[in-house]
Amino acid sequence: MTVEASIVLPLFLFFFLNLGCAIEMIRLHGNLQLALWQIGSRMSVYGYALDSGEVPENNDGWWRDLVGTAVSATYVKGQVISSAGADYLNGSPLTNGAAGLQLWESEIFGPNDEIDIVVTYSVSPWSSLIRFSPFRMANRYYTHIWNGYRLSGEGEGGEVTQIVYVTENGSVYHMSTDCTHLLLSVREVPSDLIDYIRNQGGGRYQPCSRCASGSPPSTVYITSQGDRYHHNRGCSGLRRIVTSVTIEQAQQAGLGPCSRCGG
Repeated sequence: MTVEASIVLPLFLFFFLNLGCAIEMIRLHGNLQLALWQIGSRMSVYGYALDSGEVPENNDGWWRDLVGTAVSATYVKGQVISSAGADYLNGSPLTNGAAGLQLWESEIFGPNDEIDIVVTYSVSPWSSLIRFSPFRMANRYYTHIWNGYRLSGEGEGGEVTQIVYVTENGSVYHMSTDCTHLLLSVREVPSDLIDYIRNQGGGRYQPCSRCASGSPPSTVYITSQGDRYHHNRGCSGLRRIVTSVTIEQAQQAGLGPCSRCGG
């Protein structure tokens, strides 16, 4: 039993040493991601201050220090270390401690007003008894500064053009999303009465080429503005995929105004 214990006990301790190191690596990754989220969220607000030149309320002068420093990886690295804790990082499986964090792949306040913070680092075991080599890990935080995005219909010079609405296979554009061509009112009617029912324009209903094949069920589906009856409530002919575009784009695509809402 003494011989068996002398063999099993080191293996048992070696296993838990490896397990503890792996858990600490996962914990390190989570703590760094939290630190990136905290500094990235603050820099989104800082970016607005730099972009607009507006002094934040109750400011303590931090925004003035951002000019020339906020865009540097050194500033971000210092904030990450401060948020995660230098003592914690130096005692973690992070190779070379806090000095091992690298932000070479980051792009802060780029041409599209985006903040892309990428921190890379190497992790290694605490003891050489754990037989695996150091390997690379990475965390990333991506956001846009709080100055808004360019809206659909806004030109390069800031001028606003008319926005219209088109469907996937439509031949016209609509001025309003409330157009009855876009808002279908589907109702269920007995199939044996379909020959006697008329649509809003007084026309008869014909079978849908997509779903109305074969013998009709006991009930079918129609719309007041349409001229087809459907066997399936989920038929694509009863749905509208609406996209907003500029009126210039719609006209270039050869679409004309809707007879109901395009007047």
